[in-house]
Amino acid sequence: MKKALNILLAEYAPKWCDKSANLEYVESTIATMPEGVDLVVLPEMFSTGFITDDHEAIEQLAEKNTGDTIHRLQQLASKYGVGIAGTFLARTLNRFYNRAFFIEPSGDSVYYDKHHLFSMGGEAKEYTAGETTPPIIRYLGWNILPVVCYEVRFPEWIRNIGNKYDLMLVYANWPKARQQAWETLLMARALENQCYVVGVNRCGEALGIEYPQGSSKALTARGENIAVKYGDSYVAVLDYEKLERFRDKFPVWKDATDFTLHI
Repeated sequence: MKKALNILLAEYAPKWCDKSANLEYVESTIATMPEGVDLVVLPEMFSTGFITDDHEAIEQLAEKNTGDTIHRLQQLASKYGVGIAGTFLARTLNRFYNRAFFIEPSGDSVYYDKHHLFSMGGEAKEYTAGETTPPIIRYLGWNILPVVCYEVRFPEWIRNIGNKYDLMLVYANWPKARQQAWETLLMARALENQCYVVGVNRCGEALGIEYPQGSSKALTARGENIAVKYGDSYVAVLDYEKLERFRDKFPVWKDATDFTLHI
């Protein structure tokens, strides 16, 4: 029997280009989270903000997987016995990536480079697209799929064939002007894939762009939001048995078309 998964959705307004302040905020959030949390989910580019039009800042802030940001998150994961997931501004050789990470309390980490770059926001000019499909991450008996912001618009990229994953994590910097699209897409992905979807968006303001407050969601396979406010964040308890019963009672997944995605 798989245990229920307790998730903290850490919605906040990252300080622009200020890794130290953002890491301190995350540490404070984790230190004061409710007892029993298994996984902390952060917004896209949690430690710097979503930088796309400042090459000098990107070059200065980008890190390797062995850099200070991931090292400090690994320390937090170990200290508090919790998984931590999000994305950060990464560098491999002379290329920059919007890199998703999933860090376990043991320090083991899985990475995924965002493939669908937000060209309208200039992301494709500074960053290199990832060359693989999102990995399935196994954590506490759950199969988890990482998705980065804009990628939630591309259902073929993240189709749940044969119930290969139970939970989709979406890390985002989604503006208030398109909040309805964000919430609609999250629900669509939950319904069509018969899985939990946890989408964590930033809030506040950056470079004149407003981001919505309270748009982070934890959706069941029926599209119901089960996230509950906790301080500045949200918490949700995902029940695998309920998901399994729903899949058995209403097995839409059995009628899905199997296909191979080529990139």
